[in-house]
Amino acid sequence: MSDETHDSAHVTRWIRDCARPLATLDADGSLMDLAALADRADGTVVVGVGATTRAGHELSVTAHRILRLFVETLGFRALALLDDESVVAAMDEYARTGAGDVRAILGDAWVPWRTAETIAVLEWAREFNRAHPHDPVRLFGLAPEAAKPAHYERVTRFVEKVAPQRKADLGSHYDPIVTAHRLGEHIQRANGAHPGRPFADHAQDALTLVESLPGAAGAPEVLDAARLIVRYHESSTASGRRDFAAESVDAARRIVDWHDRTGHRIVYWEGVSNTAVARELTVAAMSQRFPNTGSLLRDRFGTGYLSVALTFHHGNVRADLAVPAPAEGFADTVLDQPELGSYLLDLRTAPAGAVRQWLHRPAKLRLIIGTYRPDRDVDHHIAGAGLGDWFDVVLHIRTITPTHSLAQP
Repeated sequence: MSDETHDSAHVTRWIRDCARPLATLDADGSLMDLAALADRADGTVVVGVGATTRAGHELSVTAHRILRLFVETLGFRALALLDDESVVAAMDEYARTGAGDVRAILGDAWVPWRTAETIAVLEWAREFNRAHPHDPVRLFGLAPEAAKPAHYERVTRFVEKVAPQRKADLGSHYDPIVTAHRLGEHIQRANGAHPGRPFADHAQDALTLVESLPGAAGAPEVLDAARLIVRYHESSTASGRRDFAAESVDAARRIVDWHDRTGHRIVYWEGVSNTAVARELTVAAMSQRFPNTGSLLRDRFGTGYLSVALTFHHGNVRADLAVPAPAEGFADTVLDQPELGSYLLDLRTAPAGAVRQWLHRPAKLRLIIGTYRPDRDVDHHIAGAGLGDWFDVVLHIRTITPTHSLAQP
């Protein structure tokens, strides 16, 4: 028997002895089965809740339950989302005052947030704030304002007004690239549906066209919109110029600034590649390696940053896209204990010896992103450290179903 197999046997026994089964995957259900998470959260300032896919209903519901736990029982008062700060500000306004149409607000959000599960979170926050008008839960965004379909419309209206003969030229640039707001350019490429020319080039040509028109200099809001569209596509994953390390630094700064300014304790939702504590984390499917937000928050808050992972074994992320059981050698395989079903496991309770050694041995943990292909499942993972280096607590969901998209069929 190899040392790794021997260690896995010890780990299996430890999981079976120490895991706390999850009694419900209902967002409105009792929080009693999460009591172990609350009991060991003394001193926590920020809890990072990272999922191995954003497309799993059960993972989204579990994140919602964790948010409820920390807000309703532990006094946390802010939710940080990695999205356009202006969109999250509109979510926050809705949660505080009820202003706006929640579906319209989410229409401008990052695609993974455009779900019925996000609506449920905002409706819960609205109800909580009605009951606590002087101590509301707040939401804030971790990314600067980005281009939205309304910005393309603003530029198009201007061109239609001052140079209608150029509207078709503008459309030849904007019509292909506005689709990135429904399905990312990198995903279009992976799916074989990309029209060919880089979207950033189209955006730049559109800006050049607008700048050449009479009256453009007197329409700064139009030029700002066209430039915002350029920045959106130039900094996209597809462009190859996206700076993940800089994004991590900016997100951590925004979380720290919010805490310092308000005194709020914060729940931070993202993928595990952002919330894990990792000075050098590799996202294999994207060939990216970078220090992430979780490591910066651990540097700032020490053990006051709690890293929680939401993992799963198999299931569907779309009706037509099934994720199989993970490959042998993945940490997900060891975490799967069919007789336990879904459970919570505090990795900080691991005994010395074989279990702790396994937790700190470099591991692969599956990560399902937008370009996922089942026939290349083994290529979709994070690597660079062990589970015990990345996370304090794991909640493992055995089977997932898709989130409920707000998009029209």
